[in-house]
Amino acid sequence: MAKVKLNRIEIVALQEDSKPIIDFLQRSGTVEIACEEAPGDLRPMFTGNTTSQFERFLATAEQSYAILNRYAPQKKSLLESFSARREMTGEEFDDMSEQADDILDLCTDIIAYQQASEDGNAQVIRLKAVNEQLEPWLDLDVPTLKRKYSSLRVFCGAVPGEHDREYFVSCFAEAAPEADCCSVEIISASKVQTCIAVLAHESCREEIERVLRSIGFSDAPDTGKLTPLEMKTANDEKIRKAKQTVRDSIDSIRALGNRAEDIEFLIDYFNVKVEKYRALSNLYVSDSCFVLNGYIPEDKAGDIKREIESRYTAAVALSEPDAEDDVPTLLNNNTFSAPVESITEMYSTPSKQDVDPNPVMAFFYYAFFGLMLSDAGYGLVMVIAMLFAKAKLKLEPRMKKTVNMFLYCGISTMFWGVMFGSFFGDLIEVVCREFLNREPPRYYVWLQPVEEPMKLLLYCFLFGIIHLFVGLGVRFYQMWKAGERFGAVCDTLFVYFFVGGIAPMGASLVSDIPQIAMTIGKYFAIAGAAGIILTSGRSAKNIVGKLGGGLYGLYNTASGYLGDVLSYSRLLALGLSTGVIAQVFNMLGTIPSNKAVKAVSFILVFVIGHTVNIAINLIGTYVHTNRLQYVEFFSKFYEGGGRSFTPFAAGTKYFIFSEEKQK
Repeated sequence: MAKVKLNRIEIVALQEDSKPIIDFLQRSGTVEIACEEAPGDLRPMFTGNTTSQFERFLATAEQSYAILNRYAPQKKSLLESFSARREMTGEEFDDMSEQADDILDLCTDIIAYQQASEDGNAQVIRLKAVNEQLEPWLDLDVPTLKRKYSSLRVFCGAVPGEHDREYFVSCFAEAAPEADCCSVEIISASKVQTCIAVLAHESCREEIERVLRSIGFSDAPDTGKLTPLEMKTANDEKIRKAKQTVRDSIDSIRALGNRAEDIEFLIDYFNVKVEKYRALSNLYVSDSCFVLNGYIPEDKAGDIKREIESRYTAAVALSEPDAEDDVPTLLNNNTFSAPVESITEMYSTPSKQDVDPNPVMAFFYYAFFGLMLSDAGYGLVMVIAMLFAKAKLKLEPRMKKTVNMFLYCGISTMFWGVMFGSFFGDLIEVVCREFLNREPPRYYVWLQPVEEPMKLLLYCFLFGIIHLFVGLGVRFYQMWKAGERFGAVCDTLFVYFFVGGIAPMGASLVSDIPQIAMTIGKYFAIAGAAGIILTSGRSAKNIVGKLGGGLYGLYNTASGYLGDVLSYSRLLALGLSTGVIAQVFNMLGTIPSNKAVKAVSFILVFVIGHTVNIAINLIGTYVHTNRLQYVEFFSKFYEGGGRSFTPFAAGTKYFIFSEEKQK
């Protein structure tokens, strides 16, 4: 339907032209390069080392850009974040490429500044930790390192718990009565520990050490040749210098904030290089030539062939893909169907055997989305927002499709809102009664869901049956086109009869249905059931298998379609929830009795409440509309399992080639 026909393309050219030809193909973005076995005696081109080098450069550029954004973030408005990448011609790209080495040096400097900042912060943390350890020792006027002064020994350390001097004296006296040649000084004491300095004669060093170990003595922090106070003062100066280094490094980074666009270019430049050399690895070369194979849209094949053969010493061959080739899928729909391509791709890309479901699905998608949201006010908000985006923003093709999708969904929502008389819930009725003191006019065209839910439910089931029958029609088309004409009739026509015949009988349970419709439906259902029983087991070899397969087919059809049809009750459920919640917010806003207070209250509740309501119900509507396509509609005909056409292109994040934008 809307699948683009692809040709195989084979390029044979001199090896010296390999890089310019790859550059041309990358900028044109029209060829998907295929990885195939090497033809003849050709060998793959090895580009691993070069690719790895460019990947390292790319990582450097991305790291520096992240650092720059941390300290000098780029100020962009919310609208700018949705705008397209900036355009750049091939000539401008080549001119900027000459600055790549300088910009890479800039990126290296930014990373070095960040490393200096991190090292400075780490030094500050470490020195502060040392100072905290020194805090209890600041009153000590000698270094804490174990020292020997002539025949004296000094021990500085801490003992767990809070103790006085008498405790330590008694410990020494009890454990070493002969060690009466020592002196104890308490430096500081707390509930956690007691810091002491012990001065002892060399002759009783071993006894003193044994006593200290027995009471949990641990050495004081090593201050080298400095006293604790001197060391803390020196550390404070180092902390000051380290903090200054951090500030200077950050200031240096921020001063480069105006170079963000240059780094963005460098990231894209290396992305282009990486993609290019990965593509080169798919070429097969001899000593003098190379061969490239791939796929190209048929409508662009002739132009690419002429360009390559006119610019280079090359031969380009175009051919039809073979049946066994893994041909990718490229879709090309009109502005009405193209916006829902992303919905289909989230499920699965069409395979070679599938038709493109988007032209058929688009109408139902927009209709069901609008029916679930079904408020003209909400639809108007969506339409205005999408039209504003189209008018004020430079949108890229994919974002433009998304905007168009919600534009059509907004139009559908407005339509159903008018049909049901819902404009920000019952806003018209509330304004008329609460502020104008008059009865509101009839403001719905078809019906009010809150007043007639069962009637709308029956219509939702009818819309669902139509949706399912269209899916069956697509299946009929596929089977007929594939030559399975008898199967197409058996597997679709009898289902039409059976489900279409049962529908009036099911509807009669909740509504009055004309007797003639019931009678006609009964005979259609019987004919459909008989056809399903007689044909569903046609692949079996004996009569018992055929009958069993037929009965099983009837059971599957009845139970499957019953569940599918009931799923469309969500059309009513979500539509009702949107309208009822909107009415509740309107009611809350009119609670005050004073007219002035009521007006202020109503405006506040209106803005906040309806903003929340539209946000929540947009998400629910989107999810359930997708589900109706994936589970109910696609199950009737769609296989999927294909892969999307992925042309060899620039793969840039921040700019786009003008040639690519014009495609």
